[in-house]
Amino acid sequence: MSLNMIKYFRTIILFAVLSLNYCFQADAQLYFPEDMVKVSGQVVDESNGQNIAYAQVMNFRVHGSTMTDTKGNFSIQADPSDTLTIRLLGYRDKKIPVNEVINKAKENAKITLIPVRFSLDQVEVEGHTNGMNLNGIPKGKSSTIPSELRSEDFDSKPGILTAITNPISYLHYNLSSGEKEKRTALTAIHNERQWQILSLIYNKDVVQRITFLTGDKLDEFMVYCNAYNGLQANATTYDVEKRVKDLYAEYLKLHPIQTDPKK
Repeated sequence: MSLNMIKYFRTIILFAVLSLNYCFQADAQLYFPEDMVKVSGQVVDESNGQNIAYAQVMNFRVHGSTMTDTKGNFSIQADPSDTLTIRLLGYRDKKIPVNEVINKAKENAKITLIPVRFSLDQVEVEGHTNGMNLNGIPKGKSSTIPSELRSEDFDSKPGILTAITNPISYLHYNLSSGEKEKRTALTAIHNERQWQILSLIYNKDVVQRITFLTGDKLDEFMVYCNAYNGLQANATTYDVEKRVKDLYAEYLKLHPIQTDPKK
């Protein structure tokens, strides 16, 4: 190997080492623990000022999250340069810089969420066969989807072959922000209906009967239970009680409840 080749490879190796050292220093500057601060606030409904309980407060940069308590209060560790994302079903997601929350601390750091409201038309369907109009043409099936949330292109999600047979409509369905917002709204409505069904057999009274918790301890466990219950809308009473008991056992390991030794 010639002397010039040796110098060439030596230069490349030196450059690579310096580049890696620079990258490590840059990363270290972003994640110093001493830069993290405690960020506290209260999440309220923008329309009526009421506290919002059990909302998710997330810091995606460090993959950290927490939930608001029954009074809408939360506390989370974050860097002043981070941005928090607050999310709850039935409300629009809110992104707020940590610095803005810190500056609001003198005013109790209230963060407002905008509720998402949908006007659903009542639909009544009778009979087992399609009727006929005045021209003798069969009528189409009634749709339970509100007219303002129906897709302009397809009644259901198009298959990949549609990209070949109808490329313009396919692209519009997948790329249009309006179409995406409609699908997001329909998903929120579906989840809300599932929760209404589930709440008939899973609620605070049921959890209290199973765990015998009361007051703040019950509220704290409800936050944990709502975050990790994993129940489906078709869950039975047995499924609910078993899941709550399992979660309560996990919760006691993480948060042992102190008892009075005199009792």
